[in-house]
Amino acid sequence: MRKLKITELNRVSKEEFKNIDKLPLVVVLDEVRSLYNVGSVFRSSDAFAVSAVYLCGITAVPPNAEIHKTALGAEDSVDWKYFKHTQDAVNELKADGYEVLAIEQVEHSTMLQNMTLDPQKKYAIILGNEVKGVQQEVVDMCDGCIEIPQFGTKHSLNVSVTAGILIWEFARLLKLG
Repeated sequence: MRKLKITELNRVSKEEFKNIDKLPLVVVLDEVRSLYNVGSVFRSSDAFAVSAVYLCGITAVPPNAEIHKTALGAEDSVDWKYFKHTQDAVNELKADGYEVLAIEQVEHSTMLQNMTLDPQKKYAIILGNEVKGVQQEVVDMCDGCIEIPQFGTKHSLNVSVTAGILIWEFARLLKLG
């Protein structure tokens, strides 16, 4: 096997990226404090052509050197928007016809492997603070909650890892069928 050269990957330019069909998914970061996590979410969002990233509360916004360090420029290709309050982002998404799902461990959550998606719908997923998770007030506004099953001694995953898993699953179900 031979590793492919960067020129063989047929990547789109930033300008072309703006015009390609996007995954009908918005990723919302609720009070995420690590700039490296923010950058990583941008990079995963670029990889799977996510429609937008919404940055809320204390979550830092581009331009920022620490975000850029992990985003590697994806903060320039992926559309983003800032909201002082995550609740305002949720209200806007719902008004725009999105089904809004928190990624959180709650009573009656849907396990990721049981998640079903309607290709005719638009979705938003909310990922929370590294310590506190998604704010309860925000969870209360959501249409449902998705939980990633875990089998070890820890009860949570890094927010950027969680984002990557969820974004891939949405891409798999909505783009790859």
